[in-house]
Amino acid sequence: MRPGEKDGVDYHFVSAGAFEKMVAEGAFAEWAEVHGNRYGTALATLEEARAAGQDVLLDIDCQGAAQLKKNYRQGVFVFILPPDFQELRRRLVGRNTDSAEVIERRIANARGEIREAAWYDYIVVNDDFEQALAELKSIVLAEGCRSGRVLDGLKDVFEFGA
Repeated sequence: MRPGEKDGVDYHFVSAGAFEKMVAEGAFAEWAEVHGNRYGTALATLEEARAAGQDVLLDIDCQGAAQLKKNYRQGVFVFILPPDFQELRRRLVGRNTDSAEVIERRIANARGEIREAAWYDYIVVNDDFEQALAELKSIVLAEGCRSGRVLDGLKDVFEFGA
């Protein structure tokens, strides 16, 4: 947990032992070790959201995204890029949450992850926050209008597929 983060607000924090148990039990839809820490998305969280008809936005690395892309065909994958490495470094330093060593590791990892952007469905460059947010909202809106999603939601009303 970083300074200022709260369990159940920023993330759900578990012990290393609990994390290992969840991995062994297949409780994660995706999980990965990133920047020396382990992160995962609980399968139950995604299933609850799907049952409630909610969209879910996950902030995950390329390893986790690749796992989800393989297992959740209905997912939409958006790679958010910084405008350049200089700005990425400035933002990481400005957060004032990581040591210089961690920041350098994050920059090095970003170089490799950016090479993965090509397999994502969309790429948003976060140069201007308001513009990037508008683009992300547009993607969510457009994806919600895909024929398969709309027809699936209306199949009982119009007897599609009968």
